Amino acid sequence: MAANNSLAGSFAVPEPCPMKFTVPMRLLLTLACLLWVVPVRAEHRATRLGNPAFRFAPPLTRPDDLRDRFRSEKLRPDIAEILRQWGWTGDLADLHAAAQRADIADIRLPYGTRMPFMSSRENGKPVCLKDVVWVGKEPVEAYAFHFSSKGRRYRCVTPKPCSNFFLEDLGPDKPELLLVKSAPPEAGTCAPFELKLIYRNVGAVPATQVKLVDTLPDGMKTAAGDSTVNLDLGTLAPGQGKEVKLPVMATRSGTFTNVARLSCAEGIAVEAAAVTTVHSATLALDCSAPAQVFAGRPLNVCLTVRNTGDGVENRAVARLPLPPGATLVSATEGGALVDGAVVWEVASLAGGAARELCARLSRRELGAVDFAPTVQGSCGPLVSSACATKVAGIAAILLEVVDLEDPVQVGKEVTYEIKVTNQGSATGTNVRMTCTLPASQEFVSGAGITAVKAEGRRITMEPLASLEAKGVASWKLVVKAAAEDDARFEVELASDQFEQVIRENESTQQY
Repeated sequence: MAANNSLAGSFAVPEPCPMKFTVPMRLLLTLACLLWVVPVRAEHRATRLGNPAFRFAPPLTRPDDLRDRFRSEKLRPDIAEILRQWGWTGDLADLHAAAQRADIADIRLPYGTRMPFMSSRENGKPVCLKDVVWVGKEPVEAYAFHFSSKGRRYRCVTPKPCSNFFLEDLGPDKPELLLVKSAPPEAGTCAPFELKLIYRNVGAVPATQVKLVDTLPDGMKTAAGDSTVNLDLGTLAPGQGKEVKLPVMATRSGTFTNVARLSCAEGIAVEAAAVTTVHSATLALDCSAPAQVFAGRPLNVCLTVRNTGDGVENRAVARLPLPPGATLVSATEGGALVDGAVVWEVASLAGGAARELCARLSRRELGAVDFAPTVQGSCGPLVSSACATKVAGIAAILLEVVDLEDPVQVGKEVTYEIKVTNQGSATGTNVRMTCTLPASQEFVSGAGITAVKAEGRRITMEPLASLEAKGVASWKLVVKAAAEDDARFEVELASDQFEQVIRENESTQQY
């Protein structure tokens, strides 16, 4: 290092003067002596670094070069001498140990940087230059590392061109806090999972009023329902720490980044984060049934359970309550009748998957049938659906025509009894009847459940609005045998339930 001294020299305190003086004169001389022995501060202005005559050690090109300097047994006494001249009271072992273990950073010393001292050489001997100011044309590249010794923190800085090191006193040692956080990479919404926090004072002095704060992200809460965890940890001695296990629940799916903060009264704070991706099963339910089924026929109802989420549903329970009058014939997928409902258990339903569950029922009662199935997962809400069908009956008409006398003499009357029976399960509606007389017969009279009207050989009954299942309607018609004949008395029946008419005739011998 090339440097110049703005002020230099050393001063000694003179011997007491043997002459006798009056009090004022003694006072003036004392003040003069005191003013004379106060040294003027010497400032070293460094303009260039790296001169072999003044540099402390060879230049540095990589961090390992710096470690080698402090590892060198040849340089160790010189380093000790520099620090002795500086008046350092720390432990040399701490400096040398840190030089081997600490992280070494690249820094730049800008113009005007004032250094408390700098190691140098004069005639090959180690010299401590105090109060050095860098006034070179460009910033100086240097290496730096931190260490502690005897309760104080220091930064050791070494310019690369010359290895002329110096120490900066950074003040009393502070605690050094460590916080490590971990969480499972994946979790679900049905069960709690555990966050782990490890905290420790890894410094050399106690940390006081230590606080651990963990603010959970939206969608995550503790088992007690809190969104923030605040722990007052008191004082942590050097090396003291603990592991905290925090059970939490996620209320929705997503990727959660959870950040915790550890701080102390000495102004130290550290943070740690953990990331968990939460998967959730979301159930949906569809119900399907035929629009209509005839009484006595099987009624098939099917449920489709779908998982629209991204997590596996481990156990879902689907229920299909049986409507009044319905009985279970069979069920797929292990469905069974429990307390008046068909119940299925669906296991391991993956996200995006679906399962169809069908029940075959029987119901003879006619009318609308409503179904209200439900499904519920391990921890999700109850999901419902609905569908309906109609159980319809079948109209089955029996038409009977009987002559009450046979044979019958010409000129005599014969009575025909007409009976309509609904043998089916559905009501017959708009029942219409028409009778046709052969040419050998003449209409006399008629009566029955509806009025009878004759027009020539054609006889009609007023339509019957409805005929209930198993119901019977009858009429009686009286006709006169007008001539000998193997007569055929013909009846036709029509209703809304039949596309074609029903025909029946009765043979009567007229003589």
